[in-house]
Amino acid sequence: MADGLERLLRHLTEREIVRQEQKEVQLNAGPREPAETIDADQRIALERERKRVTELGPAFAEGLRRAYDARRAGHNELALDDRRNDENAIADALVQFLVRPDMAASHTEPTEPNHYRYRISVDWGRLAAFAAESGIDLDAELTR
Repeated sequence: MADGLERLLRHLTEREIVRQEQKEVQLNAGPREPAETIDADQRIALERERKRVTELGPAFAEGLRRAYDARRAGHNELALDDRRNDENAIADALVQFLVRPDMAASHTEPTEPNHYRYRISVDWGRLAAFAAESGIDLDAELTR
């Protein structure tokens, strides 16, 4: 994965996704839940998301590049078929790291029983602004 896209993914995870996960842990904790338990659950959430970054990082970078190329070709969405292993991994990565923090939208269409075509549209303005705040030139990274 390119260095800038890896940094982007890590920033998205730490600043957006982990914060959401930690808030959910707090909201789901009962009023008598010990602080130590809440802290432990938040650390588990952090480690789970870091593991996802490691596992899905290359698919994220590839998906972002494909979505960027599709955009340059005049398409607002990237279509991915879960029957193809590479496209399934890309769909998973983009949903996990862009759709969850509202940097993209996704909808599915059934292709056959238990299989789907994902259509993912990236909010390029919002993602570019987030990248710039993180010190990353998104266009430069995606055209390498």
